[in-house]
Amino acid sequence: MLLRANVQAGRNGWTNNNTESINHVLKQFTQWKPQQLPDLIDKLRQLVSGQFVEADRAIVGRGDLVLAPSHNKHRLTVDVWSTMSTAQRDKASKACFRPLAPPSSTSTDGSLTVPLTPGAGKKLNQKRCKKGRKNSHKTKETKSCRRGMRFRFCLISGLRFCCL
Repeated sequence: MLLRANVQAGRNGWTNNNTESINHVLKQFTQWKPQQLPDLIDKLRQLVSGQFVEADRAIVGRGDLVLAPSHNKHRLTVDVWSTMSTAQRDKASKACFRPLAPPSSTSTDGSLTVPLTPGAGKKLNQKRCKKGRKNSHKTKETKSCRRGMRFRFCLISGLRFCCL
């Protein structure tokens, strides 16, 4: 649906793949010609500078970009922006586009702060048993295995094992 809307709007080269998108922008910026490394670095610098200018325009509500609703508190008027010094503008931009700090936990005495990483220290595909079922998995007896023995299917871990 989204791709169709972009094609109808005349943006048929649009892609949601960030890597392909920036690659296309770089190729358009260099006019699809190979570049020497110093020239490529200069063009990359120009491109990034242009992105910063577009981000600053979004703060004042101008240009192609729009601030996300969560960042509306950083919006400024054009009059305020024009009276600000370069240092003040940089400070406003950094405050608006600063990456959010990951959630963390601090010790009771305040001497240690560690990031909260959900799922850290668990093995891949490891599932936690519900309370009260620490070591006793409910199993369901099913058909015979190839050796003629019955096997059971663990309802929690999803493992199948033969019963001797």
